[in-house]
Amino acid sequence: MSCEYCTDPDGAPCVPYYGVGPHRHAGDKIIGSTVLLPEAEWPTNYREDPDEPGCGVWWCGHCGEGKPDDMEAGASHKGGAEGKKEGD
Repeated sequence: MSCEYCTDPDGAPCVPYYGVGPHRHAGDKIIGSTVLLPEAEWPTNYREDPDEPGCGVWWCGHCGEGKPDDMEAGASHKGGAEGKKEGD
């Protein structure tokens, strides 16, 4: 269920969405100054795309709307579940 933080003015959910990973800007310019944060600093509502490092999926950090189904069972930020054996 969506919450007030992840809906547009018409009440439609705005998540999940795909975009650049957690980052900051170095220096005075925004364009060309993007520095990706280390994984240890990533928020819990982001998962990196294993095929496109530096980009990934974001979901609502308040209510969890848009969170991938496999994130419920101990999944990592790097996509997929950690510690899972084939067939689990």
